[in-house]
Amino acid sequence: MRFLNISLLLFLMLVAVWVQAADIKGAFVVIDDEASIKDVLQKITSGSGKKELEKKDVYKDDNDGKAALRINVEGGDGQNFNPNMPDWELEIEKNPVGKNQFRYVTFAWKDIGGDGIQLQLHASINTWGHRYHAGANVKNWNPSIQVNKKSPAKWEVHTRDLIEDWKDLAKGGQIITGIAFTAWDGKAGLFDHVAFHQTPEDPLAPQAVDAKAKLTVKWAEIKY
Repeated sequence: MRFLNISLLLFLMLVAVWVQAADIKGAFVVIDDEASIKDVLQKITSGSGKKELEKKDVYKDDNDGKAALRINVEGGDGQNFNPNMPDWELEIEKNPVGKNQFRYVTFAWKDIGGDGIQLQLHASINTWGHRYHAGANVKNWNPSIQVNKKSPAKWEVHTRDLIEDWKDLAKGGQIITGIAFTAWDGKAGLFDHVAFHQTPEDPLAPQAVDAKAKLTVKWAEIKY
């Protein structure tokens, strides 16, 4: 019976791992955990913002919930960016099926003391012509879609359909090559939970963690 209990526990652990892995399938994670943020910090080499890893004020409702990207404002453009991120070949397609094909982008952000915040995507055509902002478009960088009239004083998450939002991307054949994290004004802008994905569901939502928690069984609970 003890062998059966061990086998059952191992089976449940494998199922939990499979569920968690399945939720990330079809996604390209930009930032989520500390390792991904440290990687991006090395790559967003342009802009006058002061970039750093944030461990205290983070977006909690994802698979990690322990790290975020912080862009401190110290004058200038208040951002950090790279139009040509290494190894980025993210094709935007209406019906994505390939490994590097995506339709949606999800991001979480928070603005500390500012009037607005923005996320910019650089494409192979129309370059920085794909932006999202909340609050005021402080520097009037357009085109930009306002996702919230108020700048987020608390963490909020958005999922956007790139095909529906941008007519040029809807034509297909464009590649997202870069990204800009723009705080603009105030004290700082925080970013987390950023991913491109194939289906409308948020691939970094905590359902994977929830499923794993539900499948976690203590040894004391299954032994006879």
